[in-house]
Amino acid sequence: MSIDSSNTLLSEHQVLRSRIAYLEKERDFIKSLYGDMPHIIHAISKGSLLSTLLDEFKHKLEAQLPNAYCLFLVCDKSCLHWDVQYKDATNTPLLSSQSKLRAVPQGLITFAASPSCPTRFDDHIAQDADWQPWAEFIADNGFVDVSMSSVSDGQGSIYLAVVFQPETSRIESDLVTLALECYVSWLRAIFEREKADQLLLEDSHRDPTTGLLRRFSFENSFNIVLKDSRRHFLRAALLSLRILSSAKIQEKELVELAEVMRKTVRDNDLIAYFDEHELVMGIRIQHLEDAEVVASKLFASLGSPKFANNRLIQDGLSIGIAFYPEHSSLDGLYRAANAAAEVLNRSTGVRLEFHGEYYQSSADFYTQ
Repeated sequence: MSIDSSNTLLSEHQVLRSRIAYLEKERDFIKSLYGDMPHIIHAISKGSLLSTLLDEFKHKLEAQLPNAYCLFLVCDKSCLHWDVQYKDATNTPLLSSQSKLRAVPQGLITFAASPSCPTRFDDHIAQDADWQPWAEFIADNGFVDVSMSSVSDGQGSIYLAVVFQPETSRIESDLVTLALECYVSWLRAIFEREKADQLLLEDSHRDPTTGLLRRFSFENSFNIVLKDSRRHFLRAALLSLRILSSAKIQEKELVELAEVMRKTVRDNDLIAYFDEHELVMGIRIQHLEDAEVVASKLFASLGSPKFANNRLIQDGLSIGIAFYPEHSSLDGLYRAANAAAEVLNRSTGVRLEFHGEYYQSSADFYTQ
């Protein structure tokens, strides 16, 4: 065998050994990265607190990249407001006296503003103009490259993990990216769980067809209104709306009615879908006639020509109204408003219950 052939074989052998060493390193890295995945999945599935999970994933990423420095940031979707999630001695020089970032590198802003690219790697950052605002921070810590990940929580915030590596103890960028991709998947799972929890909560409190409160949620919320009214000597009114149509309720028609009701009252007033033919409104008022005004506005809106083909609306509503503090409990208010609606004997209109009597207008309360 010639010397050249021997050298070639030796070189190939060294390349092979180097490749095997890298694959073993990669294997150990992946094994460590995914080793406690069952625990992570369990923590997410059981609904652990968001802050608890974020802390746990931070420690996991730092343990996976022990020679790198991990900086965790949160910004709004417009990339104008930035916060450091976990403050420490290393990132303190980046902060102002109000513990806000003094400046944000353009490279970081550009990345955060690109949701279609969840990870990114920048090399030679000490010479990169996009990272110039942090030049002193980079130089003082001997950082030479940075890997980044970003995840939107779907609520207007972007969570970023920024991993800086020093020259002396760099690991391959592919492995760092792998760790960040795993971190991204964890955060996405958290935010999907949060979204699912919110949807379940809304479904349990609101009718899925109309978006109006369910009965028990209305009762809980309006009892709070009554307590507040009692404390501050305020008035309130409860309106029982009977749907007079005997036909099968059509979802589209019901949704149109619910939308008109929402537009008739203020944002902090309450509307509920009690059963198939009854809706209830709970409102804060200053004067007794305020409740009549709401009922009149509702009828005026429902009289619009655009509802000419809505049979549910065209068949009419009976509205009964009762007042607090004339009735001091929700049960008393509901029974009184319900009885006032019954007085109309399935005809369209409004009746007001006041001290056991029924009136067409509050102007008649003290004249009859």
